[in-house]
Amino acid sequence: MGQQQLLLLVLSTVIVGLATVAGIQAFSENQAQADQDALTQRGVTIATDMKAAISKPAQLGGLDKNDNATSALKAAGYETSNSTIDVPGASGGDCSLDTFAPDASSGSNVLKITCSGGAAPQTSTITMNPDGDISTTVGSTSGS
Repeated sequence: MGQQQLLLLVLSTVIVGLATVAGIQAFSENQAQADQDALTQRGVTIATDMKAAISKPAQLGGLDKNDNATSALKAAGYETSNSTIDVPGASGGDCSLDTFAPDASSGSNVLKITCSGGAAPQTSTITMNPDGDISTTVGSTSGS
């Protein structure tokens, strides 16, 4: 083989190697974004279900202000024994109901759902004040 052919062979091998590395990097970034989207969506879904359960009177199966996290999830229609819900679509992701208790400063029942796994953790927070007004916020807890 001539020197020009060897140089072309080495150059094409380097180009193929760089393209492979770039493809793997792009796939990893897309997987992380898909995990983050799945966690966010699951957190919003749980928050919406909890919002509906909070709005329903306790006599009709809704939430009571004295409910603990597990019974609050059961009232929202989730079968769980440890306040943790799996998140399909996220690598090892799950959501947990961290807080369902009165907030001392505001007197409101605060419901905090944390979804984590795969990419970045997400937090969905629902606040219910004594007047029955409910607010929902969703955001990243990773600081970025």
